[in-house]
Amino acid sequence: MGRSKENEQTFAPCREACPAGIDVPRYIRHIRNGNFDEALATIRERIPFPSVCGHACVAPCELKCARVQYDEPIAIRLLKRVAAEYGSDDRKRENAAPTNKTVAIVGAGPGGLTVAYYCALKGHEVTVFESMPEAGGMLRYGIPEYRLPNNVLAREIAFIENQGVKITTNAKVETPAALLEKGFDVVLVASGAWKAQKMRIEGEDFENVLDGISFLTDVNNGNKPAIGSKVVVVGGGNTAIDAARASLRLGADVQILYRRTRQEMPASVEEIKEALEETIAIEYLTAPVRIGNGTVECIRMKLDAPDASGRPRPVPVEGSQYTVECDTVIMAIGQLADAASLGLAANGNGTVIVDSESLAISHDGMFAAGDAVTGPSSIIEAIAQGRRAAMSIDVYLGGNGIIDTEEDLPGMDEAPNPKPRGTARYGTGTASLQDRRCGFGLTEKGYDRETNCLYICPDFAIEIKETDAA
Repeated sequence: MGRSKENEQTFAPCREACPAGIDVPRYIRHIRNGNFDEALATIRERIPFPSVCGHACVAPCELKCARVQYDEPIAIRLLKRVAAEYGSDDRKRENAAPTNKTVAIVGAGPGGLTVAYYCALKGHEVTVFESMPEAGGMLRYGIPEYRLPNNVLAREIAFIENQGVKITTNAKVETPAALLEKGFDVVLVASGAWKAQKMRIEGEDFENVLDGISFLTDVNNGNKPAIGSKVVVVGGGNTAIDAARASLRLGADVQILYRRTRQEMPASVEEIKEALEETIAIEYLTAPVRIGNGTVECIRMKLDAPDASGRPRPVPVEGSQYTVECDTVIMAIGQLADAASLGLAANGNGTVIVDSESLAISHDGMFAAGDAVTGPSSIIEAIAQGRRAAMSIDVYLGGNGIIDTEEDLPGMDEAPNPKPRGTARYGTGTASLQDRRCGFGLTEKGYDRETNCLYICPDFAIEIKETDAA
């Protein structure tokens, strides 16, 4: 999704790359100066999930960091975590005067909660309906704790609730339009993309075949699914990698089957690297063709001309079939939105049909945002969608649609001298391989509070002390 019209002016490349338009140079310079409160306030100008993004964002900003042309990108994502861990929320924004307008939100994932947060700031009364036992959506049920601890997410959600948002869990909404009949002025659908895609191969409905999101939901609920000692995961996205790494932590030997090469894998580079470190095997150019009782029949693939996704299309290599033994197969080839199940007009891929600018549904008083509109996307993209929807809802309810304010933050001194080209950014280190294989503790260590940041985007590097604490 492209940047909305609110951000047509030119910013630093890292900020331009952020779907939510976070002022990256400003919060990093505040961290360099040890002003963690100001850094956190800067991030909160644009998103309500600084710590979540600090742990699990795909960090498109780092791909555009100007430092890349010299050596490595700045640790932009991790520095959000620094701000969240060491900054305070003393600069919390106050809500506008009550408008006596009511907003119902279906789904408590990152998109829906972002809408809730900004609508509350604008003075509207917000109620979020979540079908699951806890709020968070895919943040809570799709990302394992070794990447995003539940207590981190809980703090972020509590911050949103403290802004006046009411969240009702175990509250499945069958027909969002019915909420208008109950008296809400606006309904926002942010139901996500939870429907597992199927490969339509023989044996896919066997009892020992699980879908990736259902498996991760079970794991994130604190259960230990009986997956046996050998697990095959099919797919190449973050869900597949997370399912594989979670299976490893449950004691299984794990093999991933992916039909293209590592270069085409949609999973994040860091996730793939850490999975390989944990001795998870990845069979590239391989696809399952049949699932049997304790076996998976596979076939080798080769890459052909690009398909609709722009990636090389994998085609089977005749006569290359072979068999893999396993106890469980986890299918993680993608998820779909399911607008039709909510009684909403749907595109061919299951997403809600909306106005491309306002995100309004054809039914008056209804909007949609997040994965329900885009299909499976990243956390920061869902947040950006939520921002757009919140602006549109505020306008619909008679407001000006302005959800950001100019924070009264202290000024900053001049940029420091640049670090020499070839200066690598400081790593944080990770938990030991033994600890990673045996439990769901946080894999990635953070940075120490005592920072020495010699960087401001785009021409400078950063030095920051490494901590031994996870």
